[in-house]
Amino acid sequence: MKYLLLAVFLFALPGSAAAAETSFFASGGNLLVNTPTTGNVYAAGGSAAVTTPVPGDLTLFGGSLVVDAPVSGDVLLAGGSLQLTAPVSGDARLVGGSITITEVIGGDLVALGGSVTDLGGKAQRLFIVAGEASLTAGAGGPVTVYGNTVTFGGTFAGDVEVVASGRLTLLPETVIKGELRYRAPQEAVIHESAVVTGGVHYTGASYLPSIEEARAIALASFGIFLFVKVLGVLILAGLAAGVFPAFAERVARRATQISIRRALLMLLLGFGVLVATPVLLILLAITFVGLGLAFVLGLAYLLLIPLAFIYAAIVAGSLIAHFAWKRDELRWSDAVLGMLLLFILWSIPVVGWFIVALATVYLTGVLTLLLYRFAFPRDSLKELEG
Repeated sequence: MKYLLLAVFLFALPGSAAAAETSFFASGGNLLVNTPTTGNVYAAGGSAAVTTPVPGDLTLFGGSLVVDAPVSGDVLLAGGSLQLTAPVSGDARLVGGSITITEVIGGDLVALGGSVTDLGGKAQRLFIVAGEASLTAGAGGPVTVYGNTVTFGGTFAGDVEVVASGRLTLLPETVIKGELRYRAPQEAVIHESAVVTGGVHYTGASYLPSIEEARAIALASFGIFLFVKVLGVLILAGLAAGVFPAFAERVARRATQISIRRALLMLLLGFGVLVATPVLLILLAITFVGLGLAFVLGLAYLLLIPLAFIYAAIVAGSLIAHFAWKRDELRWSDAVLGMLLLFILWSIPVVGWFIVALATVYLTGVLTLLLYRFAFPRDSLKELEG
């Protein structure tokens, strides 16, 4: 598992310190990247748009993403709605609910989404997994597609392989210079003007899985779930540090710049909150008057635990930045690195679980104190806060 997490981290972040020196980092709720840069661009936000040319690689995470300027390197996009409306000289790796490509990709294209529409063509290799895939501008090399409804158009320079649970369609004037191999429950709809130089090879398929196939599907589903879970918490940690940098730095400073005695007090406070709150909720819930208060406190309690875990990762990232790179400024990439460290620790039985649990309990105490000080600014807990 830890090797998978390391691969995810290397997949999404700079590959070397030299590359990071000239990189551009940004985050925000609604982000517009229009500042010229001489290196790579890494950004995350609720929605993000890139309108300035990128001379290096581009990495974007968010809900709605638009790339409207040329990219000289590779592109990595992960979000809900993705629009690639400018040429990419390198490879493109896209993960999203809806993916639309309208310009040329010079390298390879890998896309995973609910729907994938490629109107640019020219990619050297294509690997697509989608519910609905539409490639109507051809490709410069071999193509592999897994999907439900698959549509081809344009000129394809290499072999095309398709596994479809629905229908495969070749539009008029489609040219495939290699072989067309496809597996589907019904034969493809091939227009009479379409040309397949290497021949068509069809394999009928029933999509009621056998026991072995069901086990393989279950294993693959677990792997996808694990990947999405890891990617999700990495993004959450980066957003928490990038969207709320002042609060994240305050939490990190409060958690690290205190004595051992006060750290133990924070640990005891966090343990007390985690243990005593459920008892308090039960006592409130058995009374009609306290039922509403118990509901509100219960929601706050359920929110506090994942927040403590996320901010434990942020604190870990700030410590790594301080000791490894001698930098006190907290960045969203530090939070992602800290979350990755927590997941690696979590993969170590017993000892790793204990360390992660201890860090979460400790940050529960720190967050509780900060929230108490925010709600009651005149009330002092000098013996605790340091």
